[in-house]
Amino acid sequence: MQSAKRIFLLFAVMLMIFSTFSSEVLANELGKPQRSSSLDESHLEKYENVEAQMEVLTGPAQLGESLRDKSGNVNVIVHFREPSVGLQKGIVQSQGKKWSNLDAGKVKEKIEKQQQQAEHSMRNKNINFSKGSTYNTVLNAQSMTVAAEDLDKLLEVEEVALVEEDFYVQLDPETGNGHGEDIEGLTDVSDEDISPNYIKGITHLGIPKVWELGNRGQGVKVGVIDTGIDYNHPDLAGVYKGGRNYVNGPDYNTERPADDPYETKPEERPEGMPEYDQNGSSYWTTHGTHVAGTIAAQGNNDYGMIGVAPAVDLYAYRVLGAYGSGYTSWIVGGVEGAVEDGMDVINLSLGNTLSDESQANSFALNNAMLLGTVSLAATGNSGPERSTVGGPATSTMAISVGNTTLPEQRVASNVTLEAEGFSETLDANFMAFMMGTHPETQLDTAMEVVNVPGIGASEDFEGVDVEGRIALIQRGEIAFVDKIWNARENGARGVIIYNSADGSNAPGPVDIFLGTAFDYIPTLDISHTVGAEFAAALESGSGQVTFNSFEDTMTAGDQVNASSSRGPSTPNFDIKPDITAPGTNILSTIPVFASSGDGYEKAYAQYTGTSMATPHAAGIAALILELNPEWGPFDVKSAMSNTAKVLDTSAFDVFAQGAGLVQPYAAATTDTLIKVPHESTMDGTTHTHTRGTMSFGYESPGDTARTVTKDLIIESGSGGTYSFEVVTTKAPTGAMAGATLTPSMNSVTVNGSQTVEFTLDIPAGTAEPGNEFLGYINVSSGSGTYSVPFAVGFGEPLKQGFAEFALNDYHMSPNGDGVQDETSVYAAFHNPQEMTQFSWFDLLNPSAGPAADGYIGDFAFETGIQSDITVPIDGTMYNIENDEYVYSDVPDGVYTIDAISLHEGGIELEYDGPLFVKREATQVAEPAVASGIITADVTDLYIEALPSLQEMYGMSYHPNDMINATYLLSNGTTEEEGAVELNADGSLAMDFTGYTGTYHLTLEFADAAGNSASYPYTVDFDAGVITEGQDELPGGETPVEAYAVTEADIGDGITRNDIKDIHVNIPEAYVDEGSATISLSNTLISQFAEMRPNKTVVLNVDGSAVQLTVGNFQQFAQYDSVEVTLMRSESSEPNHVSDIHEVILTGIIGEAEETITQLDSAMSVMIEAPGRHFDVYDIAAETVVKSKYNKKQQVVETTVPSSYVVIEQN
Repeated sequence: MQSAKRIFLLFAVMLMIFSTFSSEVLANELGKPQRSSSLDESHLEKYENVEAQMEVLTGPAQLGESLRDKSGNVNVIVHFREPSVGLQKGIVQSQGKKWSNLDAGKVKEKIEKQQQQAEHSMRNKNINFSKGSTYNTVLNAQSMTVAAEDLDKLLEVEEVALVEEDFYVQLDPETGNGHGEDIEGLTDVSDEDISPNYIKGITHLGIPKVWELGNRGQGVKVGVIDTGIDYNHPDLAGVYKGGRNYVNGPDYNTERPADDPYETKPEERPEGMPEYDQNGSSYWTTHGTHVAGTIAAQGNNDYGMIGVAPAVDLYAYRVLGAYGSGYTSWIVGGVEGAVEDGMDVINLSLGNTLSDESQANSFALNNAMLLGTVSLAATGNSGPERSTVGGPATSTMAISVGNTTLPEQRVASNVTLEAEGFSETLDANFMAFMMGTHPETQLDTAMEVVNVPGIGASEDFEGVDVEGRIALIQRGEIAFVDKIWNARENGARGVIIYNSADGSNAPGPVDIFLGTAFDYIPTLDISHTVGAEFAAALESGSGQVTFNSFEDTMTAGDQVNASSSRGPSTPNFDIKPDITAPGTNILSTIPVFASSGDGYEKAYAQYTGTSMATPHAAGIAALILELNPEWGPFDVKSAMSNTAKVLDTSAFDVFAQGAGLVQPYAAATTDTLIKVPHESTMDGTTHTHTRGTMSFGYESPGDTARTVTKDLIIESGSGGTYSFEVVTTKAPTGAMAGATLTPSMNSVTVNGSQTVEFTLDIPAGTAEPGNEFLGYINVSSGSGTYSVPFAVGFGEPLKQGFAEFALNDYHMSPNGDGVQDETSVYAAFHNPQEMTQFSWFDLLNPSAGPAADGYIGDFAFETGIQSDITVPIDGTMYNIENDEYVYSDVPDGVYTIDAISLHEGGIELEYDGPLFVKREATQVAEPAVASGIITADVTDLYIEALPSLQEMYGMSYHPNDMINATYLLSNGTTEEEGAVELNADGSLAMDFTGYTGTYHLTLEFADAAGNSASYPYTVDFDAGVITEGQDELPGGETPVEAYAVTEADIGDGITRNDIKDIHVNIPEAYVDEGSATISLSNTLISQFAEMRPNKTVVLNVDGSAVQLTVGNFQQFAQYDSVEVTLMRSESSEPNHVSDIHEVILTGIIGEAEETITQLDSAMSVMIEAPGRHFDVYDIAAETVVKSKYNKKQQVVETTVPSSYVVIEQN
């Protein structure tokens, strides 16, 4: 698993900014687009350990929360009620009974019958599903694709216990540096960084000492469940024994056999699929080979790289394919296959970001442990925040592994920079250099320096001669490695990178170490202050750098990498990780196609992440099993936890490091196991498994003090006396300050096995969320000291981050017409936020934006939000270019609104959508008529975006849901109107078979974003001709019909509190030289009359308008309908600067009409005006009336409809 690139990148941007600045129904029908597993949330009912599975299987059928707003077809994992083979084995053994292969066969028969019955029931209920894989060993489940509308029906199937989403999983792009001390350092590295001079993981952990005791893991079967491996690699071919492939489909141009787990190769990429996806991940994969090399590489290389357990039998299970992606069901299949193949150890350096313990991949690992397979999983790379551990590392039984650093060599140089009028001597660190080659051997004492304009992009080198010289490049916009590579490609022998003005750590140097690689050249890191002055001096002449001296230093190591995901897992406050292992800048094997040279000689790279830490622990587990073949998975887990080295507790609590850094020799040779039993009751029987950590979960205090006890079991092969010490690393506060954890005895003599009771005393009182009691129980004897981390959470879990995040409207048209020009997003938080950034993500082009990651720009940045905020969205955005804020309009398209927020507990990312930004109304092209059938093609964003939204996000709607199309057909004496049905491709066909003569046709379109358009045509049915415009019909002038306002015109304006004025734009077809008649039905009048008193309706006619109030509509309610006529005529008076505007109000009851001459409350007449300094003249009253200028209109309030004209002021 690799670092969460986007979150850290956005965080870096936020820091930079902070240094500079101190229709709902439609949306609900569409559902929130599922962009990435890293943005999904699944809150299933949570249970404890094996009991959790039994309660799920025996309780009411459940539907995962993430499935509740789905549309279209969805991928799910359906759990059935019979226990899996693994779970049933745990039940049987907990009853003191033996388990055999015959028992397993009987369980499989029951599962098979139940699954067949379930399928039969689904078909009887007309559930639309397509079956995928079937599981019975680690889960009793099936993967399938189901129509979203049938999900609730699934819960009615008697055999179904749980339906959860089959989450899409993707590894982050491989990184060669993940120190985490510098956030941008996590985003700017390549996937080929290799450090030559570093302390190897096997050396730092003392692995050779374990090798001396046995045969380096010989006879132990280890399965790597990952992206596959390059099994032809010279360092892996000798130990590779076979594997399985679970990945196929349209993303590959060849069908892969089920027994071929080779990595995804570049030549398998179909035409049309990108070489790199929007996350920066390559189509081909290398991850599994790197993991496998850490476990079992043979040392057949020139770099001293050898695996932890090079004599194991290595198997590969390819469950992730192109771009390092796949589905949870594939991972479960890999676990099931590995257990069935008899693996002793399995390594899962993959997962999701869900901290829940009850999910399919976590249950699968629980059951794999019960079936005797030691299962290890990477916690993830979303640290340093709490509860960022993801499944399957949330498994309560598996061994979860965090990432620590190794001691590393760093190189610095004292340099003198010189140019005309400039000289500076300083100490500078190398941020990168070539593998196996010290910078001193590649550089001359003095070398010419050339300033590269821009930011070191490939085009910036045009016309710049850096051949044989040092390139000076400013930080910014593109990755550091791209700057280095571009300089090398243009012949430079070295690079000096100086920080940008607003980069992290500015004005000082960048202060990161990228590591080294075969294709790096020496790269110095200097400050913005020095670099900017040096660059300016180079503009007027040449310059040089003199390398006065070089200094090598070694870092301390043994730090928990900031990117390593932390516990606790939810909901039981379980301690995660269980242990930590080296995972930072780890050198290992990669496939030959990813080598920077020819063949396998350079098929090695340095990666960072918990993915690299976990195979260290997996290899160690194999060594332990070889030396202790009688041990089961829980013995191995306890041995690794008990003997771990506790790291700096002032910096890393139990949820960062678990028991600490694994100590292989101590774990493999210990004769003492300290175990914490955990009991689960199932069907009246108790099942016990053990762990090396003690979590009390959440304990809510009350009015009286109480106690809770847990047992600690000491198993000793040699016996002896053991004493106990409780070391507190985080003490509870407030009323809970008196809480204690004490053993039932200070020491105990053990001969075989002894249980000691530990009592948690909980004082009376209340506890604020987040009040915790953390520490370690040290158990000492003559044979050594062992530790068990403990954790207690008082009160409710501390909630942090987003409580709610939702758009107010999912459709907008920011075109300035007053109709849905804006929307807003509401964000509510559980705790105060330090800074929050709001951004646009392009759903239709997820490779758009400055970083090619889909983020096209930001629109708001807020600091200090205490509880909630409503942020307006007006269709604009900004980006930072050359240290300047550049504002622009968001193009028409479909987006999500994303927010990333920093608070005391970490960083949160949330989004909502889809948001349709649409300024243009529906367009009509190529109208035609033949045999009475009128056809046309309609173009519209809602139509154009649909195929991509369906393919990429599974969203589904019909254009008619978004576009209300109507027609009016008239021949001067008769007319008819009706709805126009659009086809999904935008075509339309209206059947007027039998019509003869010439007609006027008007097509009206009103869309969900508030745009409207009218298209007038003249149709000659006899000649089969349709022309634009409405020519005079035979027998008289063309009448202009009254426009009847519809529900589509007002949308949800009546009910929405954020819309004060409801604008109705009268279509051009109903406007004759600026004049129009608008008809309001009694139904609409009644609705308007019930609006909030401050709301109005504005009838817009060709730049002028009539604004009616709630009081006006209450007066109009006595009529069947009311017609508002705005008559516009030219004036010849010299001081008149506008047309004359006459307003006539007509009330209609049945066939009777009456002119409304007096209003109970004032209406407003809005007349186009050339500027602010003009008056309005009431022609009937022969007087100037009071008016005000607003948005290029003079506005008159009146209770007497009249004729008005704008005049020059006297």
